Amino acid sequence: MAVSRRVGRAHPSGMSVSLGQNVRNERERAGLSMRELARRLGVSASFLSQFELGQSQATVSTLFAIASELNVSLDELLGHSVSPTNETPAKQSGERRGKAAGPLPASEYLAFQTGVRWRRLTDEVGADHVDFLLTEYEPGADSAPADQPQQHKGNDYGYVLEGTLTIVINGRRRQVKQGDAIAMRGDVPHRLLNETDQLVRAIWFVTG
Repeated sequence: MAVSRRVGRAHPSGMSVSLGQNVRNERERAGLSMRELARRLGVSASFLSQFELGQSQATVSTLFAIASELNVSLDELLGHSVSPTNETPAKQSGERRGKAAGPLPASEYLAFQTGVRWRRLTDEVGADHVDFLLTEYEPGADSAPADQPQQHKGNDYGYVLEGTLTIVINGRRRQVKQGDAIAMRGDVPHRLLNETDQLVRAIWFVTG
């Protein structure tokens, strides 16, 4: 499979605004104040306000925590659409209330704090809620703080295209090199980080 080595460094403001609006819509639908959701996430209300306005970036672990607290799937939070042939009643109901501000374009990157980027590789997902992503980790990038590893619904499946990705699963470290694949449960505490001086790129599937 031919993959461009060009790095998409910028994260267009429209993407961040779209994600922030989706978070705000879901938070309001859940009846949570900004201050209450911030308290549950362990972040400041000021940060959450800026995030909802598209003015600040979150960590990967914070995005998963938001999805968990709001009881939505990651693809719903990203504003993904579901193929009409695979729609479910629950999804149709969600579309009728117009909760999503719109999907993040598959052609652009979503940048997180600490040097992590995602780019969706398809514009639609099916009813099985699988996110198909190209992920990039700059040297020193980390998906979550050491004392707050990420946890989420579903599972992760990854294939490293280039570089070496360090994965810490429940405190145990493992290096996944170019051409290697990994599968892991999302509910087990984990972190993904680049401890090398070269860019790491991987194909990633996130279910649930």
